[in-house]
Amino acid sequence: MKRSLWKLLAGLLALALVAGACGNDDDSEVAAGSDITIGYLQWIYADEAGKRIEDAAKEAVEFFGWSYETCDAAGDPAQMPVCGNQLLDKDIDVMLTDGIPEAFITDVLERAEEEGVPVLSAGGEVEPRDFYIASFASDDTDLGVQLANYLVDQFPNGARIIVQSVPTAWSDKRIEGLNSVIQGNNIEIVDQWEGDFADLVAGTEADVTTKLQQFDDINAVWINFSVASIGAAQAIGALYEADDPNRPQLLTFYANPTTVNDIRTGRVDAAVDEKLEWQSWAQVDAVAAWLENGTMPSQERAPIYDGRNFSVRQVVTINTVNAMPADSTEVPAPDPPGDYEEYFRNKWCDEYDGLPNC
Repeated sequence: MKRSLWKLLAGLLALALVAGACGNDDDSEVAAGSDITIGYLQWIYADEAGKRIEDAAKEAVEFFGWSYETCDAAGDPAQMPVCGNQLLDKDIDVMLTDGIPEAFITDVLERAEEEGVPVLSAGGEVEPRDFYIASFASDDTDLGVQLANYLVDQFPNGARIIVQSVPTAWSDKRIEGLNSVIQGNNIEIVDQWEGDFADLVAGTEADVTTKLQQFDDINAVWINFSVASIGAAQAIGALYEADDPNRPQLLTFYANPTTVNDIRTGRVDAAVDEKLEWQSWAQVDAVAAWLENGTMPSQERAPIYDGRNFSVRQVVTINTVNAMPADSTEVPAPDPPGDYEEYFRNKWCDEYDGLPNC
């Protein structure tokens, strides 16, 4: 399907409805999708959260039999518009991305709008949102609240912490969640700084090393961007023995495979997690409905699907990991929400005729 067809979608929809009324038994628009191409604009694939989200999107796209193109900006904001334009040059029909702020790729989004290419986001919450036709995400404020609750439970008499953030709406919301919990609990943010998107591992290691040497009696290190926790763990490990009672706890976001192993070995103490992958399946579900009948995607962060809420969070600690198989890095989803992959596969097979994997 070429981009120009998106501009004519309303007319095509009307024709499709007429054909349906006449008893047309042909396969659905999405099933006839061998020439539909989905482009994925990846923030940073080396970040396992980004990898989880994109891999899920690719799996869902392939379930429909559509073509798939991707471009990895490798965490560099300057590369993000380059990637976006490269995808548009490949004549994609839809663009997906993983929480990239619109301000980072405004020119790409304006071009996509002009060329009739809808763009949908998943991952972190995006604000403001003027171009993305949908944005499926975790509740980043609640992610911060749940991790902060863990912090307060660990240090009932108070604590001194250092906090790394990044300049995005979803990061700000996590800090809002933290601040809402620690007020009145004698938790002091001794220092807060922004990480460098282009240097989130080595740069974070250097920053955390410097700050732990600069400030006395730090009880915890809070890292907002998941991949940066790798650098923070290296810094803490170089300064403290594992059994050192003065070793600060390391708290971060998303129980990615490396993070699970770091929890298992004592390098990370807690990670608040959600089954991020549901958001990618929701993206593709929205694309299919748009292609099939012009249905606009839900504007909710986390729509409810037949009573199912897939956006459920939990704090993962050594107790969680010890309950898993010794060689596993996949944290079980909390109950509910159930199996989002099975749900969407069954939904699509019921709704669309002629899908290759039904």
